[in-house]
Amino acid sequence: MVTLDTQESVLTAVYTLLVADTTLKTAMGGTVRLYPVWAPPDATFPYLVNRLDMIASDPFPARAGTYIVDIWSNSVAASEIVAIRKRLIELLDEYMFNTTDVKNIKLMLQTDGFIPETEPDIWHYTIQFNVRLWRQSEFLYINNR
Repeated sequence: MVTLDTQESVLTAVYTLLVADTTLKTAMGGTVRLYPVWAPPDATFPYLVNRLDMIASDPFPARAGTYIVDIWSNSVAASEIVAIRKRLIELLDEYMFNTTDVKNIKLMLQTDGFIPETEPDIWHYTIQFNVRLWRQSEFLYINNR
């Protein structure tokens, strides 16, 4: 039985990993704020925004895609965002895991870098990971119809 959508399952697992990590909490001032797609207006800095873009792959239960994390910071120096980036890479690059609905999920660092912002002292950094996975629960439903 499908308990979560494939994307929701993956994003929930990554969210759980990140918000529980004490080193990341320290780098982010005590709380990991992680939002899907876009942060709410006036979100407290620093914060993370993430999304998962998926494409079809062969064989059909497989999926490939990109997991994207944007880091936002409001500080005089880039040191805060650099510490957050460092810990995200340590946690997520080559990270392999399973959920109830998705199997053999693997994140692999693809690219990362600063995004220029026009506001003074606003730092924006994007990290992109290649993703490969098997959509276990959805496959069972599709295969049995």
